Amino acid sequence: MDPTVLEEMGLSNAEAKIYLALLERGQSKTGAIIDATKMQSSTVYHVIGSLVEKGLVSYVLKGEVKYFQAERPESFLLFLEEKKRKFEESLPQLREMEKLGESKQTAKVYEGMNGLRAAYNDILLSLKKGDEYYFIQVPEERLSDEKIINLLRSHHIRRAKRGIRVKGLAPRSAKRTMSERIFKDAPLHTIRYSEEAVPKALVIYDNKVITLDFGDIPVAFVMESKAVADSYKRFFEEKWKAAKG
Repeated sequence: MDPTVLEEMGLSNAEAKIYLALLERGQSKTGAIIDATKMQSSTVYHVIGSLVEKGLVSYVLKGEVKYFQAERPESFLLFLEEKKRKFEESLPQLREMEKLGESKQTAKVYEGMNGLRAAYNDILLSLKKGDEYYFIQVPEERLSDEKIINLLRSHHIRRAKRGIRVKGLAPRSAKRTMSERIFKDAPLHTIRYSEEAVPKALVIYDNKVITLDFGDIPVAFVMESKAVADSYKRFFEEKWKAAKG
């Protein structure tokens, strides 16, 4: 199994590898874990202690020797619940710090796939149930990239669950991918297909505009400006009238 799945839930790369090694092998002494993971002994001892503290690994004593074992995968749900609880306790203080640090900043740059996720998450954090936003689809050639499809599909499933509506423009040649992959089981959307050349990879929501650039490293530029957002909304609405369902 790819350890990055566990890394995305808050484990370090070393923690993920050791947890998976224990899950696969069952009760193991530290020597066996070192052999299985090819990590230095000092790293293994430190990381096992961290996993024990997180409640993801336990041990039994056989004589004076510790045998470590991975807790059931469902333990991650409790681990994540505890992280959520601690964060919610800190949230009021973080919000106060945010107020102190407010500035005239009107643009942000997000890099990489995780950066793109953060930019799309801002849409969900900025809008509420019943709100609507607009998008012009990413370049058609990027719709063959499974990472991009999965990113967009995950976003729209969460968007629909929050009751947020969306209107989108896309090239007609992308219709099958849009309907069968990206928007499958994600209602509250209306897509029209434009034969005109329009700017690609734009999202307009609230008073913000996201411009997406899919170079070697994907980048999302998020600009916050009511005047700019309003101008893009007017542009979108003009193209929307000319497009077909």
